[in-house]
Amino acid sequence: MRVREYIAAHPEMGALVFNTEYVGHETVLVGRLCHIFEDETIRLYICGGSGTLCRAISGIPNFSMVEVAFFPCGMTNDILKVFDGEQEPFSNLSNLVNGTPMYLDILDFGFGKAMNFCSVGYEARVAEDVNALGRVSIGGTRIPYQMAIIKNTVSFVNAQYTIIADGQEITGRKTSITAFNGIVYGGSFSPIPNACPVNGRMKLMLCDAPSTLSILPNLKHIRKGQLDKIGKAVHVMDVSEVSVKTPEKKKKMYFTADGETFEMDEHNKSLSLRVLPTTLKFVVPSGVSLKEQCREGE
Repeated sequence: MRVREYIAAHPEMGALVFNTEYVGHETVLVGRLCHIFEDETIRLYICGGSGTLCRAISGIPNFSMVEVAFFPCGMTNDILKVFDGEQEPFSNLSNLVNGTPMYLDILDFGFGKAMNFCSVGYEARVAEDVNALGRVSIGGTRIPYQMAIIKNTVSFVNAQYTIIADGQEITGRKTSITAFNGIVYGGSFSPIPNACPVNGRMKLMLCDAPSTLSILPNLKHIRKGQLDKIGKAVHVMDVSEVSVKTPEKKKKMYFTADGETFEMDEHNKSLSLRVLPTTLKFVVPSGVSLKEQCREGE
């Protein structure tokens, strides 16, 4: 309603407004708009949460002709936590409309694009359950996340993986494999508070398969960025490309990008991920910049 009221009061914007009708409709709508206006630069205002933004940018065929502004009104809006002021300045429509684009890296996972993070394993299982519970929850994000974490801790998941990160091969049983372009996921988890979305690299976090009893204590340390307290069970590296596959035929590969879950082909249990440096023209309100710790390696 706020967006429609603002546009009605500013007819000079020449804005078109579309509502999504099903999961993935964002990708289709954006693709059609980019095709219709392929010869001119357009600005898309994405109204929703992290998942909506992920599916929307996945529909952009030519990033040089599109500016993306994000009006946060979803369950999580985590990519904004790399900026000073976080969500608040982006929630002011006037400031957002008058903002200017800055170039950000994005993560290309082959069948879509992500701004914040991609994950295989435990986090993806949690995201799948959070999305299901979030549709019926009246308690915001906290209750769905707590219930999903408890459920997946009880039905502990891990698998054998082969990971190739910038040419380095790593094999073993892992609980999760997560790549970060941002510093927060799941609304409050910040395992790597200095991830940088403008340096052409991603932070790759590999979590070994621990005992069931250690999952909840480890999650507490991951939430607070205290990975040193977990020890050798967690390994972090800077990479630009990574591939993941599992030989376990009876286990489904679970995958999430920015909290959106994507169905993996049950016969092709592999995934490739790479950073697209300074690709997305992301609209930032005046006076807003990246947090100091997010400029490392810029």
